[in-house]
Amino acid sequence: MTTDAPSAPADFKAVHMMLLLGFMGVLTSLWNDMLIPVLPALQKDLDASPSQAQQVLSLSLLASAFMALWHGALSDALGRRVVLLASLGVLTVTSLACLLATRIEHLWALRIVQGLAAGSGLILGRAIIRDLYSGETAQKMIARTSLIQTAGPIVLPVLAGWLTVLGGWRTVFAFLGAVGALMLIMYARKLPESLPPERRRRLNARNILSGYRAVFSSAQFMRVSLAHGLNWVAMFIYVAGAGQFLVTLLGRSVTEMYLIFGPIMVAMSLGFATLPRWLERFRLQGAMRVSYGFFMLAVVLNLGLAWVAPMGLAHLLPLAVGSYAIGMSMPLLLGHALQPMGNNAGLAASTQLFIQFALMALCSGLLAPLLWDSLLRLALGNAALIVSGAILLLWQGHAEREALSQSATGPA
Repeated sequence: MTTDAPSAPADFKAVHMMLLLGFMGVLTSLWNDMLIPVLPALQKDLDASPSQAQQVLSLSLLASAFMALWHGALSDALGRRVVLLASLGVLTVTSLACLLATRIEHLWALRIVQGLAAGSGLILGRAIIRDLYSGETAQKMIARTSLIQTAGPIVLPVLAGWLTVLGGWRTVFAFLGAVGALMLIMYARKLPESLPPERRRRLNARNILSGYRAVFSSAQFMRVSLAHGLNWVAMFIYVAGAGQFLVTLLGRSVTEMYLIFGPIMVAMSLGFATLPRWLERFRLQGAMRVSYGFFMLAVVLNLGLAWVAPMGLAHLLPLAVGSYAIGMSMPLLLGHALQPMGNNAGLAASTQLFIQFALMALCSGLLAPLLWDSLLRLALGNAALIVSGAILLLWQGHAEREALSQSATGPA
């Protein structure tokens, strides 16, 4: 029988904590997804090229990738509150500073600093759940906070599109500055410290680097984590280039970002929700095959529509099918990657976020600008990424079968 961990405050309402942790995980969406509809207006106002404007997103993601390796370790040493409040302070100040930017290079520098802070919410939210809850209670809290976080990428880009139309791109940064200040006040008043001093660990860079060396040297971890990362980026090329994809290729308005983010997040949520039924019916390996069946269906639909269909909303169907496959496969892949990690599981989870953010940054800064001029190019890039992930999984499967064969033929 599982119960809450003894350290969970008795006077904390579950709904209250769920909302605090859920909105904490929306930091990445606030300071990244909200800027996707802003890029065309920002590009025009600052006389930048499309690829220069795109770096406003990709540089932040690259900084988030780097800090994903350190947020957990810093909060283990200093406590959760101080890291979160410092991050919110940085996000608030830099958002207001962005209002004064007159050159694209100014935004690049400020966005790098924002990226160092924006990834903290998701990592700290998971850490606080681990501090306060255990067993089924923790699993339910993760599921409920994930639902709140899923709503962010649907609602926030639409809001940003309307703010840009009504007041220009600086209005979005003013909104972010106000939200950051409100969150800073709210979390300073309402969020208790979940990690008391006696449970904290010294910040030892040598031990951390040694742990990360063990993580990166695990072939199983790297193959399977990269497979998930490639699946995610196959979807993200459409998100990173949403302005070009939606406005230029599909002929829609920047205020209609929900046409992209809605199908992605709804389909992904359905993938999460239906996975238990697939597992009951086909077990783990069978469910993995089913998820990649959906990936291949998305690839075929995408290539076929890009080849023969006129520009229109039908091109969003493969994106929804692929997002459903991501929702199905993500828990399976991330869990399988962590299987050999043992005591390094926490560092490995941070590394998975590092890999995902790093691939998203490369996609946003390099890959998406090469592909977003053509529906067929986007479809080919999407197919290449998914197939590459599938090849990594086949490689891992072969390695596992070889290991089993050697253990079966070895000495008793």
